[in-house]
Amino acid sequence: MNSICHLCKCTVKDNTLFSDLSDEQLERFKNVIAALSYKKKDAIFWEGDNCNGFYVVKSGRIKILRTSKNGKEQIIKLSYPGEIIGMEAFYGGKRYINTAVAMDECEICFIEKKAFFKILEEHPGISKKIIIALSRELKTAYDKIGDMGLKTAKEKMANLLCTLAKDYGISQDGKIKLNLNLSRLDIAELLGITQETSIRLLKSFKEAGILDIKRKEIIIKSLSMLEAAGE
Repeated sequence: MNSICHLCKCTVKDNTLFSDLSDEQLERFKNVIAALSYKKKDAIFWEGDNCNGFYVVKSGRIKILRTSKNGKEQIIKLSYPGEIIGMEAFYGGKRYINTAVAMDECEICFIEKKAFFKILEEHPGISKKIIIALSRELKTAYDKIGDMGLKTAKEKMANLLCTLAKDYGISQDGKIKLNLNLSRLDIAELLGITQETSIRLLKSFKEAGILDIKRKEIIIKSLSMLEAAGE
């Protein structure tokens, strides 16, 4: 069931798209943002669904999937609190081009497309800041793509694990526990490497004393060594 978000600034204000807005400008969105809750494995939207708006992740993790012509699904991104999903709305896309699935119990803020653009039309000052913010998002995306393109498979793996450790790791006895809910194939797809390479890299990190593996749980024994492997 939808409920009015009343502008949860902990999520919306922290998102790059809205971070430059004043409290007065942010207040304009108060009545167009709805709070939604999803259980683990629930679909937020499916590829091909009508695109009626976009979402800001408030809590939990979302995996973004794309389906190939032969029906194979591939993870193309993990989205975390503060991130936007369903950006098709920004360029007038009528349908979502990806599928978004909750990896945990999630809370998400939905912003309806027509109401969003109406605010931009009525408030040029907000429009200018949103355009600048989108340009910044685009630059960040280009930087990440360029950076990842120059990294080896080992460096990509180390960087992914470091990011997950900092965002979702649980510190215990000087170690960091990660319950990823991701298969080796999922990790490989995220990094653009083969499943065999993913398995080999995790094994090499284990042999180097950087981490330990227990099913889907990864225990990082030395974050500093992992960070060094990603440089």
